[in-house]
Amino acid sequence: MLHNVNHLRWKIVALLVAPLTFVMTLDRTAMAVAAPTIQNELGLSIVEMSMILTIYFWAYAIGQIPAGRAAERFGSRKVLFGTSTLWSLMMLATPLGTSFAWLFGCRLVLGGAQSADWSSSVVALKRWVPASERAKGNALLLAGLYLGPIISAPLTAWTISRFGWHAVFHGFGALGLLLGAIWWFGYRDTPAAHPLITKEEVEYIAAGQPPEHTAARGALRRCLRQWRFWIFGVQYFLLVLIQSFYTTWLPTYLMRARGLSLKAMGLYASLPWVAVFVAVFAAGAFSDWLLRKTGSVYRARTPVAVSGFLVSALALAAASRADSITAVIGLLCLSFAAVGFVQVVVWSATQDLGREFAGVMSGWTNVWGALSNVAGPMTLALVVKVTHSWGSGMIVIGAAAACGALLWLFVHPERPLLRDDVGGPPAPVETGATTDAIGTAGVSRNDARETDADAGQVSEQNG
Repeated sequence: MLHNVNHLRWKIVALLVAPLTFVMTLDRTAMAVAAPTIQNELGLSIVEMSMILTIYFWAYAIGQIPAGRAAERFGSRKVLFGTSTLWSLMMLATPLGTSFAWLFGCRLVLGGAQSADWSSSVVALKRWVPASERAKGNALLLAGLYLGPIISAPLTAWTISRFGWHAVFHGFGALGLLLGAIWWFGYRDTPAAHPLITKEEVEYIAAGQPPEHTAARGALRRCLRQWRFWIFGVQYFLLVLIQSFYTTWLPTYLMRARGLSLKAMGLYASLPWVAVFVAVFAAGAFSDWLLRKTGSVYRARTPVAVSGFLVSALALAAASRADSITAVIGLLCLSFAAVGFVQVVVWSATQDLGREFAGVMSGWTNVWGALSNVAGPMTLALVVKVTHSWGSGMIVIGAAAACGALLWLFVHPERPLLRDDVGGPPAPVETGATTDAIGTAGVSRNDARETDADAGQVSEQNG
């Protein structure tokens, strides 16, 4: 057990990392909620407004891998401070112009700047949280992400009705600048460099980290030649297919397919977001418990991901066939909660697989998520248009996502992607149900034996 430890690592995650992710989601959602008001006031066409909304996601996707690499090279402190300042300034600048080109440009820069948030946060989490607590750390990070949609829409709508849409961008932009300044003064890229940390906590964090090595050149090129790198991206694409239903079409589905009023829809549409918010905390605690009990990264990640994919897909399909609105909402909550379980495991696995390349790994994963956020809503809309059935569209999305469960059988998060480049397989470590901290490798003897057995094959794949 830990003694004389102030648990600064959890204060860093909960009070610095997660709030920046939360304000990022506020900024991202603000334009979508304010779009009808802005379009009417400025006389923009539906095409122009759609371009303003979608350019954000293209810039966000393109910036993922470069932003991840920057976080690895220069540290999360500098990268996240600089980019949060830039995106907050873009929020403040948005109401200053009234032309299509001005709004388009502000959203373009906003998307590019915010692409650094998640990869920088993952790198920060990897450096501050030992392997035995990584799932709980990712749960806190995801909670900040999922809290945004719960709060942003009603807060933005209330602010617009009381003070106008300009106040939304000014308020959120000012909040971002404040949190960015707090981040700069409160965060350090290494735990040992923080003035408030205790020696005991530094040693505890260090004991749960894999050994650091100098990153080899051409890491991304070598990753691109590995089939597990591609499998990991595709499985996340499939996961976000389901999540994109909740972020885009859920309100429309509840009103058009289920006949809910606008007021009732507002209540019911928020319940799945509450469910996923709660689920990520449960998932983090459960995955870390499995890791302590089994001592195996594989057993702590893969079964949770496979089960989550299957439960989410089946519950979504069942919701499309349910008769009562109570059953529909209950199944939708179950489906999205299962997505939360997979999300926690996915972002823990990016650190397991990537090690010191976690920034690039998280950027790569987010690229696939951004692509799915475009492809998912379009696919569902196309199926609904052809079949005239929302249920058919939901079943197609669910069936495709269920394939992610199969892909997870080949992910093997206990085997770092570039272990050849970082000094070979990790040393085996004894772990068990009573272990307080996972050792430097964060894997059990079973995982280490699997790693040794596969080393020759992967070395050959890396050329």
